[in-house]
Amino acid sequence: MRIFTALPLPQSTKDLLVSITRGRLPISYINTINLHITLNFFGEVSSDRLGGLTQTFSKFCQGQKSFLVEFSRLQMFYHQIHLTVSKNDPIMKFQKELEKNFKNLGFNFQDRSFYPHVKLASVHMDNNMFPKRKIENYPHEELSKLNFLADRVVLYESQLLESHAKHIPIKEESLL
Repeated sequence: MRIFTALPLPQSTKDLLVSITRGRLPISYINTINLHITLNFFGEVSSDRLGGLTQTFSKFCQGQKSFLVEFSRLQMFYHQIHLTVSKNDPIMKFQKELEKNFKNLGFNFQDRSFYPHVKLASVHMDNNMFPKRKIENYPHEELSKLNFLADRVVLYESQLLESHAKHIPIKEESLL
């Protein structure tokens, strides 16, 4: 099964995101069901390793403090639209320490820098179909309305379906 850890966006943030981006992005809508900030992506994990992973996840999260997540801008990243997180030492430290705990269990991760963001959409259209609206002119100051307190973290299974992924919570932990 495909496993990852993430900070889920609160429903109020998802709802507000839809209202402030409606008609301003080169996509017709944002599917808010799976919106999150990925912390650690494991890829395929066998069911016999899931128990140790879940225990390590829960143990690490005990006593961890919540922190503010602030958004800075929308940007195109390859063929995706990302909502980027402002420079945030607590989220960087949290992700790094969580990954370190998983590495101690023998899990390996891609060798690339952590880039905290929310993937809003994939844009899979050719240049002729791509709407003329550009996100470079988006009023980024409005994104501060989306800031939230990250007070929970989730271990998810991601099931790939025909048109999208379905994210199923395996374990959710609260942050103080």
